[in-house]
Amino acid sequence: MKIKYRSNLLAGCLAIVAAAVLFLIIPSQVGLESSATYGITSRTLPYALSILSAACGVGLIVQSLVLKKDEVREIELRQEAKGLLYMLILLAYGWGFSRSFLISTSLLGAVTLALQKDKKPLHYVVVVAVVVVLYFTFTELLHVRLP
Repeated sequence: MKIKYRSNLLAGCLAIVAAAVLFLIIPSQVGLESSATYGITSRTLPYALSILSAACGVGLIVQSLVLKKDEVREIELRQEAKGLLYMLILLAYGWGFSRSFLISTSLLGAVTLALQKDKKPLHYVVVVAVVVVLYFTFTELLHVRLP
């Protein structure tokens, strides 16, 4: 199945949606300190970046609709299926990371190797060994709490 889209128009719409989402989640993710210097707080830069992203999105939409500077592109979903699958795997990794660093990161490494059609067992062993070494380095030497 092929999907046609206008590159600037789609990128502009996505930039505006992403900026709106960022603008809405900033208060829950960035704390507000009690003292502000000249009205600048810890939320000022994230808000400014989300507004700048929205402004760039509006610029792309204007460029597409008003100035007619846009390309119609086409993607084949079958060719992009592997990339979409990997995005879903990364989402699952984000969910699994909060439960267990060792298991989720080892599985991510193994699935990544499997998607690349790597058949050497040593590579899988190396991935798991590196994850274990990283886990103990962070938890025992650096005293970082990992799930």
